[in-house]
Amino acid sequence: MQLFHILIVVLFFGFGVYNLFIENSPVLAVHFLLIALYFFVTLYELRGRPFSRKIYLLLTVLLVADGLLNMFIFPTSLLSGIISFFFAFICWQTYQRLKRS
Repeated sequence: MQLFHILIVVLFFGFGVYNLFIENSPVLAVHFLLIALYFFVTLYELRGRPFSRKIYLLLTVLLVADGLLNMFIFPTSLLSGIISFFFAFICWQTYQRLKRS
């Protein structure tokens, strides 16, 4: 499972850098880099060393902002907005779980 997370982090980071510097699509690059960040954070959670709650809260806010931008400002990437909201919800649940423990 950890190898799968590492593969996704590397893949999405590569997509983000490619879209930022070669395709000149910063909106898509930010989306890919945020997804890579989400999987990087969950990788450390799977290893038993979660980040602080503030990181999860910050990532939730960033993913919600990315979802809003993708759904309403840039309507061509509706699926990217839905995916960002889904990951933001999971990140929020993790934040709540870490807050209780």
